[in-house]
Amino acid sequence: MKVIIIEDERRLNDVLHDYVQASFPAAEIEQVFDGHSALEKLTDHTYDVVLLDVMLPGPDGFTIAKMIRSTSKTPIIMLSALSDEDNQIRGYELGIDEFVKKPFSPKLVMKKVAAILNRYQFQDPQGMQTYGIISYDLETQHVAVNQQPVQLNHNEWELFNVFIHNVGIVFTREALLNKVWGYDYDGDDRTVDTHVKRLRQKLGDAADYIKTIYRVGYQFTLPR
Repeated sequence: MKVIIIEDERRLNDVLHDYVQASFPAAEIEQVFDGHSALEKLTDHTYDVVLLDVMLPGPDGFTIAKMIRSTSKTPIIMLSALSDEDNQIRGYELGIDEFVKKPFSPKLVMKKVAAILNRYQFQDPQGMQTYGIISYDLETQHVAVNQQPVQLNHNEWELFNVFIHNVGIVFTREALLNKVWGYDYDGDDRTVDTHVKRLRQKLGDAADYIKTIYRVGYQFTLPR
């Protein structure tokens, strides 16, 4: 496992480093202290988890999160003293996985790292795959929950397909509308809400895998 810690406060960066090392002894850990160095590292290397401060010298955490999401689904835990609702929403709109308010407990951050790593564990992409209690086959469009087949119509499958390919990523209703129905579709956000409701009903015991993010949209992730 490779982890990058992007935090300009050296003492806090070192504390996070020590906790990651203690919690995940086999982890390779990179420490970065400014936005420009972070962008260079993220351009040249891949990581399993990004611990990302918002207020950095050079490009800030929001800029870095946007860059990461333009090319990958690498899990991002954003760390910030800017804990007001607007900044949290901005982070989730950019596709971060978690927003942790400063000051925080390093132990709590490690629990979030462990949970995120668990979310992103997939099986062989060929044939049947599993995510929690859901089994699915991307080629045959077969879905089952607790080994019980689930019948999805075209739009429900397309919605599920977007979610399963972007586990942990928060989507606005507009983004889902564009991805599933297309940019020229004349419907509105209620179309998304209606189909999410139907998909939840059909997923049954896995309904709570689709999480509503208040004032933003939806996120597909394992329940806690």
